[in-house]
Amino acid sequence: MTAVLYALFIPLWLQTSAQTGAMPASDSPAREVSIPRLEASVTIDGFLTEPEWNQAALLSGFYQFLPIDSRPAEDSTHVLAWYAPTGIYFGIRAFEAHGEVHATLADRDKIETDDYIQILLDTFNDRRQAFVVGVNPLGAQSDGVIRDAQQTTGSKTQRDEALPYKIDLTPDYIYQSKGRLTAYGYEVEIFIPFKSLRYQSEDVQTWGFNVVRRVQHSGFSDAWTQVNLSNVSFLSQCGELTGLKNLRRGLVLDLSPEITSVVNGATDGGNWKYDASTPELGGNVRWGVTNNLSLTATINPDFSQVEADVAKISFDPRQAVSFPEKRPFFLDGIEQFDMPNKIIYTRRLSRPVAAVKLTGKVSDFNVGVLSGADRRSTSITGDDYRYINAIRLSRDLWEQSSLGMAYTHKVDGDHTNQVASVDGRLNFAGSYSVTFQGSGSFTDTGDGTGSEFAPLWMIQGIRSGRRFGFNVRLRGIHSDFNAESGFISQTNIVSLTATPRFTIFGDEDSWFESISGSANMVGNWTYDDFTSGKKILDRKIFANARFGFRGGWSVGLSALGKIYGYPGELYEDYFI
Repeated sequence: MTAVLYALFIPLWLQTSAQTGAMPASDSPAREVSIPRLEASVTIDGFLTEPEWNQAALLSGFYQFLPIDSRPAEDSTHVLAWYAPTGIYFGIRAFEAHGEVHATLADRDKIETDDYIQILLDTFNDRRQAFVVGVNPLGAQSDGVIRDAQQTTGSKTQRDEALPYKIDLTPDYIYQSKGRLTAYGYEVEIFIPFKSLRYQSEDVQTWGFNVVRRVQHSGFSDAWTQVNLSNVSFLSQCGELTGLKNLRRGLVLDLSPEITSVVNGATDGGNWKYDASTPELGGNVRWGVTNNLSLTATINPDFSQVEADVAKISFDPRQAVSFPEKRPFFLDGIEQFDMPNKIIYTRRLSRPVAAVKLTGKVSDFNVGVLSGADRRSTSITGDDYRYINAIRLSRDLWEQSSLGMAYTHKVDGDHTNQVASVDGRLNFAGSYSVTFQGSGSFTDTGDGTGSEFAPLWMIQGIRSGRRFGFNVRLRGIHSDFNAESGFISQTNIVSLTATPRFTIFGDEDSWFESISGSANMVGNWTYDDFTSGKKILDRKIFANARFGFRGGWSVGLSALGKIYGYPGELYEDYFI
């Protein structure tokens, strides 16, 4: 413990793309821009030739934020923006004078190795999360929800380790995109219908907004606004789209009826015989109750078309492995159930007969409600329906701070499980944040052997300094803690993690861009050993260094050491 705490403290071609008649964007430090509203529509074909693009607002003057922040971008990017009554249009001209454009016919959400553009729309302007719509130079799509994340520069050589935000690619939205390579780089055209978004109910709105460009050949990431990596919040440094009015979302009502049947065949004396089940009627319905609330329901859903899970290998057999949600009914609004530890895990509803879900935002509250019944075959007895109910509420506080609660209730015959949880994130002085969570579970097995109240708790402190930062987390999970509607990888453990890091930046014309290093120190105890002050169980240390050079090259060095302890109670029922 002492060692851990001690270690804690130690612009070519710019004029080429200018559109005649384009409206200039505001150059104010806050990066506010009012884009025009046009009663028109254009064909999304990757060619910005329609006259409407000549009336669009022009956004330029991008800044680099990775690997070095607050520098003018080396490659020019022009974004044209306007909106129609039913959706918003973006046209991008990405100029590439220093290297080759990386573009492939990538699958959805698999464009991270290409050059790409990301449009960030914080439709509630609360600077806590935003819709992200990404496209590569050929128009391949990648979308999800973006949130702030702790910067971990130097911890690994992978690019995403250094991002000051995290993207949940689980949600899928409906939008149009098309792109093409050009002599000067590439050009992309995007249309996002308002039906695909949740937003405020005001007549005149302001949305948080940013554009991120990834340049693969150089390894640079640029943004429309100037981003300081010492700020704990990336989203707080976004710009704004102002004066949005008369947005017409229309009736949002999606109906997807389904009929499923199973046919089994086998040979009987050389002849095939078939046994077909009675066709089963089901389907999904999604209703946009308001601009910011959606109600979805499903009956006898068919998930046969859902993409199969990728195989995962657990390097520590004491920890369970989770898989992302991919089923369409559960994807809409899934971000509303997010919290530091997964008290709500939608895949616990494995074979629902029926389910209903309400997600969205009411005033300053984010709301997520889920209720469903699983088939009898998933229950303990095989004769009862299994019911899972979950509610998640969170409220916005000052700056990017928030406070939330969650409650789950599972009923499986006489067996019941309940979990209540409170969590929050508090930001201070721009560079500091504290995240915490406290949860308790109660399980009644119905035969008098149920467990008493069992806790889960966590506190995490972060400093997001540009040159020096740290991340300290202490989490404890009681051996009897049981989140049957959530996912907890391991119980009966207390873990202390400390990660100090530093970064040295080179001059603008230097041969190196940055030198960074970090140490990830982990100590694990069994829950009872920690609370009674007994010896540590596991010790781990990961030391990392990364050297970044101009041209997108980097070299990483890592050293690690681990000492595992194996308490007898974990293996007392094992035998050979």
